Amino acid sequence: MKVDYTIVQDSREKLGLFNKSIIEKLDVGDYSINGYQDRISIERKGMGDLFSTLSSGHARFNREIERSKSLDYFAIIIEGTITDCMLKKFNYSYKTKMKGYVIFSILVTLHLKHKIPFFFTQNRAESKRLIKELFNGFVRKNGNPNI
Repeated sequence: MKVDYTIVQDSREKLGLFNKSIIEKLDVGDYSINGYQDRISIERKGMGDLFSTLSSGHARFNREIERSKSLDYFAIIIEGTITDCMLKKFNYSYKTKMKGYVIFSILVTLHLKHKIPFFFTQNRAESKRLIKELFNGFVRKNGNPNI
């Protein structure tokens, strides 16, 4: 079954993944489905952004987590591996004092406390593929929002 929808990209998302998307400010996350912005959203983080967000930006991110509770589905996609996280293998990692195991522990806590799934991907191409599969499944389950 062909799934048809339009992806919405948050206007603050630098270097978006999708060529054909609507650019608008999203209240939660970086990507959603046009017509379902109030039901599904995906947050995408590079490893450096993840460390920054879960350390100095933790209060702002907690507010986003609270807003995500009104959605049917919210997930976090992290570009990098668990090993990259644990060993702090990313550009400019020396700028953060946070330990990798602490960041990973915070992610696990977010999952257990708020039921937010998180996925590690190798690169942008894998992130794009995962987002499309999550959106495809959501639309198959809930119907095309534009019909």
